[in-house]
Amino acid sequence: MIFEGFSDEAKVWLYQANRELKDAEVKYLEKQLSNFVDQWSAHGKKLKASSQVLDSYRFAICADGSVEASGCSIDASVRFMKVMGAELGVDFFNRLKILSDNEGQKEFVAFSELRNNPELEIYHPAITNLKELRSKEKLKVKEYLGL
Repeated sequence: MIFEGFSDEAKVWLYQANRELKDAEVKYLEKQLSNFVDQWSAHGKKLKASSQVLDSYRFAICADGSVEASGCSIDASVRFMKVMGAELGVDFFNRLKILSDNEGQKEFVAFSELRNNPELEIYHPAITNLKELRSKEKLKVKEYLGL
């Protein structure tokens, strides 16, 4: 189960690389993410947080609501991911391309082209809580766009 021990209401931040990461890069990022969430705090209080590598393109940070992630703590996670992106030569903030699953092959589709592919299965790019990640990680374009 994804983020075992966290409730469905836990907040999730997804990061998608603009290219597939190599195994060594995934392992490095996994270790750095773990170190980050181990010390992540909001207003001096440690967040109950965890991170997971979902695949070689996608990574998630999860925090439960016992200590609410504040603007400053969220900014810290964004800064951290920007540093990781610079170190790895990856853009984790390009929202113009969506990762799709086309018969088992992962490939990027331009956001502007989604309407032309209503049956294409994509990895949901706008997940904000753990319930969505657990139940709607992938969906068809027509469901995502409400077509």
